[in-house]
Amino acid sequence: MAGEKTEAPTPRRRQEARKKGQVAKSMEVSTALALLGSFWVLKAMGGYSGETYMAVMKRSFTSLGTVDLTPNTVYTGGLALMMAMAQMLAPLVAAVLVIGVVANVGQVGLLMSPEALKPDPNRINPISGAKRLFSLRGVVDLFKSLVKIFIVGMVVYGSLKDNIAVLLAAPRVSVGATVGALLTIAMNAGIRVGVVMLVIAAADYLYQRYEFEKSLKMSKQEIQEEMKRYENPQLKARIRSRQRQLAMNRMMAAVPKADVVITNPTHFAVALQYDRAKMNAPQVVAKGQQLVAQRIKEKAKENNVPLVENKPLARSLFKSVEIGQEIPGNLYAAVAEVLAFVYRLKQTVHAW
Repeated sequence: MAGEKTEAPTPRRRQEARKKGQVAKSMEVSTALALLGSFWVLKAMGGYSGETYMAVMKRSFTSLGTVDLTPNTVYTGGLALMMAMAQMLAPLVAAVLVIGVVANVGQVGLLMSPEALKPDPNRINPISGAKRLFSLRGVVDLFKSLVKIFIVGMVVYGSLKDNIAVLLAAPRVSVGATVGALLTIAMNAGIRVGVVMLVIAAADYLYQRYEFEKSLKMSKQEIQEEMKRYENPQLKARIRSRQRQLAMNRMMAAVPKADVVITNPTHFAVALQYDRAKMNAPQVVAKGQQLVAQRIKEKAKENNVPLVENKPLARSLFKSVEIGQEIPGNLYAAVAEVLAFVYRLKQTVHAW
C-alpha cells in the first residue's frame, strides 16, 4: 500500500520528534534505579541514621520534663526536630535526585523541549484517555504492572522465608536487637527488589525503543514529501543549472542536423529539421534568443546549415513551438516556402 509505513525514519524526522519531546524513554528505569539507590544509601548510612534518630528522640523526651511548654519552646523544639530529620534525610534525598537526573540523561541525553510543556487538550480529554486505557499500549502497561507486583511479592516472600528464624526469635531478644534485625531484613529485601526492578526496567526500555522506532517509521510518500520540502536550495539551484546545461548541449548538438535556421536576424533563431520518412511535419530541434540565438547561428555556419532571415516566421516559431515539437498547421505554408528555397539553393550549389 502507498501509505504503509515501512521505511526507516530520516534524521530530520528524528530531530522533529526530539524537538517535541518524543524520545525512547522508560520510567521504569528511573524508578528502579531510585529504589535500588535509596536502599543502598540507607544501608550505607544505617548506623548514622539510627544514631541521629535516637539522639533526636532522646533529646526530645528528656526535655519534656525540664522545659515549660510555651508556644516559643514548642516552636523551637519542633524546628530543631525538623532540622535534625532534614539532616538525616538529606543524603537520601540528594542520592534520589542525582540518580533520577542520571537515569533520564542516560536514556535521552540533555533535552529541553518547550513544545512538550505546551497544554494539550487531548491529555485531559476523557474520550482520548479511555482510548489510551483500552489500547494495546494500555493492555501492555497493565500486564507489566501485574508482573511487577507478582515478582516483587515473590522476592519479598523469599526474603522473609530466608529469615524466618530471625523473625521467630524476635520475642525473645531486646527491642533494639529486634528493630536492627528487621531493618537489616528490610534493607536486603529492598535491594533484591531493586535489582529485580532494574532487570524489568531494562526489558521495558528495550520495548519502549522498539515502540518508538515503530512510531517514527515513514511511508515512501512521506519521505518524498520531506525531500521536496527540505531539499537544500543551493543543491536544487545546482541541479537546475546542470539540467539547463545538459539541455543546451543536446540542443546545440542537434543544430548540425537541421535543414535550416530561421532568424530574426538578431533576436531569435529557430532550427528546423524535416525527414519525410519519419516526420509528419518539420520539427523544431533548437531555438533561442539573444546570446543563445547567436550561438545557434554560429553553430549553423560551422556546419554549413543555411540561415534564412524571416522575422515574422522566426518570432512565431519561437513563441508557439517547443523543442522537439512539430510546427502547427497554420505555419505549414510559410515553412514550406523556406524549405523549398533551401532545397533549391542546395541543388544549385551541388550543380556548380
